[in-house]
Amino acid sequence: MRWLNELVKKGQAINLGGDGYPCRYTARAEHLIPPILGGPPEARGTWLFGVHDVVTEKWAGRTVTDRAVVGACAPDEWLLVEAWDES
Repeated sequence: MRWLNELVKKGQAINLGGDGYPCRYTARAEHLIPPILGGPPEARGTWLFGVHDVVTEKWAGRTVTDRAVVGACAPDEWLLVEAWDES
């Protein structure tokens, strides 16, 4: 979530609060899309799961970006980001 907090410090995003389950932010697409297309900052390439976690066949096991959805966003469109603390 560091990259989102940096956007807040620059005045390019707003922290809407939360305690990590999830934290919510809003920002215009022009500030969110470039870092997401480059691979979301600090995202894990491969995800891990524990013995008691429930996963289905839909679980990708990796970070996935839907480029068609991202490409449909107008630069001045406000987006909601839900950021989850992985601890």
